Amino acid sequence: MTLYGMNDHSIPSRSNDELAPLIGKTVTIYRGGPESKTGKLLDAQSDYLSLMDGSSVIYYALHHVQSITENAKQNSIPSASDLANLPDTEIPARFSCFHELLQHLVDAYIQVNQGGPESKQGTLLGVNDDHIVLFTQDDGVVFYHLQHIKSISLLIKREETTPEAGSSANEAADNVSPSSADHVSPSPEDASKHQETLSPPPYVNAQNLSDLLAHLTHTWVAINRGGPEAIEGILVPGGSGYYTIVNGNEIIRVHPHHIKSISCGPKGAFQAVTAGERQGDGENQGEQKQQESQASHQEKKGEKEDEQHKKEKEKKKKGEEKAKDDKKTDSAETKEEKSEKEKKGKEENHKMKKHEEDKNKEKKGDPHEKSKKKDEEKPKKEDQNHKHD
Repeated sequence: MTLYGMNDHSIPSRSNDELAPLIGKTVTIYRGGPESKTGKLLDAQSDYLSLMDGSSVIYYALHHVQSITENAKQNSIPSASDLANLPDTEIPARFSCFHELLQHLVDAYIQVNQGGPESKQGTLLGVNDDHIVLFTQDDGVVFYHLQHIKSISLLIKREETTPEAGSSANEAADNVSPSSADHVSPSPEDASKHQETLSPPPYVNAQNLSDLLAHLTHTWVAINRGGPEAIEGILVPGGSGYYTIVNGNEIIRVHPHHIKSISCGPKGAFQAVTAGERQGDGENQGEQKQQESQASHQEKKGEKEDEQHKKEKEKKKKGEEKAKDDKKTDSAETKEEKSEKEKKGKEENHKMKKHEEDKNKEKKGDPHEKSKKKDEEKPKKEDQNHKHD
């Protein structure tokens, strides 16, 4: 594959011999501005540089880099933090060119540029001939013109590893690749939230920017993310190598070389739509929860009524059983009383009958008793007569 710099001059795919001595040293890329960073230079290839800035790795497109500053005084002092002596640092693998590097970062959460209006964070969906496809949270799918990408950054998860004796920083760099490292975004919380809650909408997967713009004809597009040259409108066919955007009474002609990024629909529309969908889902979930709550309340109410009815039924049954037992008890007591009364009646009848018999005997007298009595009275009478004489 032939690579082209910012002036469309071909660049050979090989290591950068001019900057190779700076590898492992502390340098500052850019003298100022949002792209300016200071850190350890990890690699210098024909069209990109790798810089370790704290815990993040920044890949700079070399044709945009205006200056590289080395602190000769600081680098002349031996330090244990030299690249070859960093056992806890995963050094990204070397790739022949910036395009190949980006292909290994597909599905990673990255940041395009370190600042400025074109800086965006998102998931890298694809890399085509002259543009990349980035899925962002606010604008949805954004197509970035490779020629205008100044840098790509991501975080790498550090692991405690000790290099073997005699191994160099270059050998360590060849053993680790960005695709195998645990990539997260410059903001891990945002990356996790973005990748878990959002899914990319359908998008045009064109081979190059010219085909992409042809597919987007007669649709509303947003060209460039910010700044005075950021425009929106309906893309219509144009001529003489220019693209035409119509917005209200304005007809804007744009040269494709100055198109840094392009997305479908108004800027921020994707976030508004997804927020509305989430709100709708939230309302639906709220209604569903309310219905479930009402159903649960009705079910609990029914269960409570059934339980109360069951308790009343059991209470009624216990009352009936108690009344039945009381009736049985009363019946048993009545029988005992009746038997007792009958017994007493029989005893009284027997006593009365005996009394009447005794009474009748006294009235009639017993002949044996009378004879016995006379026999007892006769000697007494004779004694009395004898005494009288």
